[in-house]
Amino acid sequence: MATSPRSTTTLTIRRFRPEDAEAVGRITLSAYDAYGTIGGEYRDYLGDPTRRADGCTALLVAELDGEVVGTVTFVVPGDDAWEGPDPAPGDASFRVLAVAPEAEGYGVGRALVSRCIELARELGCHRIVIVSMAWMTRAHALYHRLGFVRRPDLDLRFPSGDGAMFQLDLTDEAAELFPPPGPVPDELPWFEDAWPR
Repeated sequence: MATSPRSTTTLTIRRFRPEDAEAVGRITLSAYDAYGTIGGEYRDYLGDPTRRADGCTALLVAELDGEVVGTVTFVVPGDDAWEGPDPAPGDASFRVLAVAPEAEGYGVGRALVSRCIELARELGCHRIVIVSMAWMTRAHALYHRLGFVRRPDLDLRFPSGDGAMFQLDLTDEAAELFPPPGPVPDELPWFEDAWPR
């Protein structure tokens, strides 16, 4: 894809198809590698979207002028790809948000996250809770613009660094359904201890 600005663009969000696998895997790894380091088994997981496709509510891709340039995995409790604190009824989440570095600045990430918010509302969810690596500061700025708030009381440690938690309440009832933020721990818990499976 050319890196020069486009005069016109058509951005489409749609469901993942098997023929997207190579492009989605490549985009995901290049997006993560542009800002930090992910290694080990999780890198293999990121690079192979077929490992997520059947275990999530929706694996989405973004097309810019017909070319796949982004992806996100939308999950609800009960999905095999759910990753996070013990879910409460009404929770939703998304994972593995990635935009091809050469497609940044076209609203791809915003469109993908906005579609996840729409899906959560369509399913009657009350909130979205997500985790993002601490070094993903561009994504954090996007989440703040879309109304997410930080939940440092839920932060934890991963092999690739610290994870920062965010939450977006979708309904007025969310404040009554979920516990309020608690104290921020002096030392971040290890993710396997905080999220037992």
